[in-house]
Amino acid sequence: MKDRTRLMFASELEKMLATMPMDKVRVVELCRRCGATPPTFYYYFHDKYELVAWIFLRDFAAVFADRQPEYSAERIAASLKTTAQKRQFYQQAYSESGQNSIDSYVQHFNVSIASESVKQVLQQSGLSKQQMLAVRYHSYGMMGLFKEWLNNDSKISLEDLAEFQYQMTPEFLKKAFQEYRFSSRHLFGKGGQN
Repeated sequence: MKDRTRLMFASELEKMLATMPMDKVRVVELCRRCGATPPTFYYYFHDKYELVAWIFLRDFAAVFADRQPEYSAERIAASLKTTAQKRQFYQQAYSESGQNSIDSYVQHFNVSIASESVKQVLQQSGLSKQQMLAVRYHSYGMMGLFKEWLNNDSKISLEDLAEFQYQMTPEFLKKAFQEYRFSSRHLFGKGGQN
């Protein structure tokens, strides 16, 4: 039931972003279109950006979660293909910047998943200062290139972007991701796709 409710909001948000920019989306209107109340929406999501982040995590999980560990250019390309299928949605989602923008959620996710994989696979208590800087630097750089690719501002192909992202991943992180089992539980919390 929880997943169906989240999917209902996600599906309607995707429809709304086909005709309007992210900054024009209002939770009250999203709820009206879904036949739900704002308290129902806020039970599941803090705001519309958290809903976008949930959609991003769901798309990421479709490629990486609950599979044999494999961090490769091919797996990154598969993730980008999922994004490309929803290009208009992601273009609109990334069009707005600010404190609660999708960028901040993705950056937080990138740092969290890097920390978790390093702890689990490399058996460290967490990221060192140097590792944290490397993860953040890599994440910001790749998010910038991703947005250029998403908005067709770059001539780079999906496959070339995936290969570049793989090659530029810091070695310690590449090693951790090679063996880290991305699971729905870790991505969405104990209840699966929370």
